[in-house]
Order: sequence, then C-alpha cells, then structure tokens
Amino acid sequence: MSTQHKPEGQSDSDLEKSVVKYLRDHPDFFEHHHDLLADMVLTHASGNAVSLIERQVSVLREQKTELKRKLQHLMQHARTNEQLSSRFQSLVLDLLDAVTLDDLLETIQSRMISDFDADAVVVRLFRSAGSTAPSSALAQRPEFVDWSEPVLGAFEKIVNARKPICGHLKHGQLDSLFADQLEQIASVALIPLVEGGQSKTCYGMLAIGSRDPQRFHPEMGTMFLEYLANILSRVLKPHLSG
Repeated sequence: MSTQHKPEGQSDSDLEKSVVKYLRDHPDFFEHHHDLLADMVLTHASGNAVSLIERQVSVLREQKTELKRKLQHLMQHARTNEQLSSRFQSLVLDLLDAVTLDDLLETIQSRMISDFDADAVVVRLFRSAGSTAPSSALAQRPEFVDWSEPVLGAFEKIVNARKPICGHLKHGQLDSLFADQLEQIASVALIPLVEGGQSKTCYGMLAIGSRDPQRFHPEMGTMFLEYLANILSRVLKPHLSG
C-alpha cells in the first residue's frame, strides 16, 4: 500500500507503521471502503492477505454483476425504444392515409389500444378552435364539446400550458372523459392537441387511460406524447375547418 502525499519530515517507514497501526485499530476499515479493494494490488496470497484477496475478488464480482445488470437494462431500454419508434412511425403513416375525420378518430383510438396498450382512448374536440371553427354539421358530432361548458373549465390550465400531463385526474375530470369506464381508469395521459408549445390554437384533447395506477405518472417523459399531439393536430386541422 502506498501514498503520493505524506506529512513533511515523515519517512516512508514511519508512514507505513502509522498505516499498519491505523488498520489494526480499525479492522472494519475496508468494510466501509469497498472501492479501495478494487484498486489494491496484493502480491502475496499468505496470512491475512488471503482474506483481502478473496474480498477484493468478491468486490470485483459484485461490480461485474452490477455492470452486467446495467448493460442488460440499457439493451432492454434500447429495444423498447426501437419498438416504440417503429409503432409510432406506423401510426403516423396510418394517420396520413386517413381520408375522413371518422377514419382519423378510429385510427388513433384503435391503434393506441392495440399497439400502445391503452385501456381507453378518448378524443374531445373544441367547437371554438380559433380560426378553424368546425361547421355546424361537424359540431353536432359527439366528439365536439363546447369549451364554455363549466366541466371543461377543469382542464383550462392543462390546455393553456400546451403540455401533456400524466398521472391521476380528479373525479370530475375523469367522469367528463371516461364516463363509461370511470371506475376502471386509474391513471391518465392527457394531451392538448396543439401544433407546438407556442401554438395559439388548441383543437381539443386526447386522453389515454390505463387500469394500472403506475402506468402514467408525473415523472415520466412526455416527448412521445408531444410528438403525437403535434402530428394529430396537423392531420385534424383540414377536417376541422369545415
């Protein structure tokens, strides 16, 4: 065991004696400094050094196991992202191929359930969507809601923020979105349909519900959801101009 720094005037021999005395007085020293064991060089497998070598090997094995676990986690994460990217690309192409508003709504609802493991998908489109307000014929569709309705006021902050949120909604919010499945939905991703964070127009909301209370939570990333909102808003826009 060596050191690069020693007190001025102290010889290597004196320093070594001090280290030996310290280790004898603190036999559990290496139990609190496992990282040192991985860096030590033990040249003799005799006496107490045998136990140190065994401990050093044990630490290295633990490090190897942990690195292997992290590598497997990264590989699984990469495979998941690759699958997600592939499914997302397929969804985008299907949305671009949709001819009617019915096609669009059916595509987003069916594909989110089949390819992204959603338990419920709801689209709510606002009657007052800025310069692209729908015609009276479109406004009669069940997907369209009046933004002035008091119940929708509960979503005003979410819409104004122009950002998806994930987690648990209030009972009134859940009821207005998932009335038929209210008791089954435990967590939700709620996505304002805007073409970007600075967009002045919000066309509505996309709500994705799950029976799993941990499926959607506030700490999860929302990049995919923002992309989805951007794309869905753009393909909806021509249909909402009436």
